[in-house]
Amino acid sequence: MSEGGETIGGSAAGASTGPAGAAEALGKVWSGRTVLVSMAALLAEAAISGVGVVLFGFTQEGSVGSPFLALFVLPFVFALGALPGFVLTATLVLPTLWLARWAPRWGGWPERPAWRWTLAAAPFAAAGATLVYGAFFALLNRSVEPPLAYVLCWLALTAAAVPAALLAAVAARGTGTRRTVRLTVTVAGTGLLTAVVVGVLGVCAFAAGLLPAYEPPKPDRAALVGVWEDGSGGTLRLRSDGVATAYRMGERGDRCGGTGTWELEPALAGEAQQVEVHGDCPGHWDIGGTEDRPTLFYFLGDPDEWHRYVLTRRGGVR
Repeated sequence: MSEGGETIGGSAAGASTGPAGAAEALGKVWSGRTVLVSMAALLAEAAISGVGVVLFGFTQEGSVGSPFLALFVLPFVFALGALPGFVLTATLVLPTLWLARWAPRWGGWPERPAWRWTLAAAPFAAAGATLVYGAFFALLNRSVEPPLAYVLCWLALTAAAVPAALLAAVAARGTGTRRTVRLTVTVAGTGLLTAVVVGVLGVCAFAAGLLPAYEPPKPDRAALVGVWEDGSGGTLRLRSDGVATAYRMGERGDRCGGTGTWELEPALAGEAQQVEVHGDCPGHWDIGGTEDRPTLFYFLGDPDEWHRYVLTRRGGVR
């Protein structure tokens, strides 16, 4: 398949062989038009996936605000996404195109359509980007993430690279300045319009009850009676007569134990119910989880970071 006078997977009239051909191919990949179109594609992907993640978040515990927030996410995605889009273009999309151009020449493989080489190159470019990003954040945070986190990162980068690289490959063919600008605007505009449609449909689905927004359980006092445990040996026993008994409660290095009293506080508008404990281990516990599997928790530090100390009922569902 020919790309602007260049055959992917082979040579075309000497244009793709030798130093001159190599420089020409490299120049077509690393050009302003491929950068613009790639950034537009990545921003479109971010807008669509961002709205989808926000909408999904409202069905899960820990959601904040209203589903209408999904519609207000879009301007910020486009405003703040330029720098990440450029970084991803330089470290993921353009390497994918470069690898798709050079792999058939290096291996001497027969000619195939260019899009197949792009699809084949995306996982390898994503693997390299995952190693680079992983090493950077490991040095920054001085810690290594679980292996599953890197696998998920690799899958996400592969999925992001494919459409952006395919569209950038179109721009790499030498479409001209006017057509490049038109392609960039079309890609970004289509992504924005699709994200708006997804957001509107999602909001309508929440309003119609087709998508259930998360609501914390509202158990009565009797449903809270029992032993709640943190999974590390700490327990909180809530008795029907209002007595609370704690044993090795709290984070390591800051544990407490003893007796006191407890009461169920009514929920305020839009907030979860709370269990208030007085005595040796005082505290306010939010009620979360689901009706079938409620939890008691409080936040450790900033609530926006969603670090919690959680208790679950011993024996599971009552």
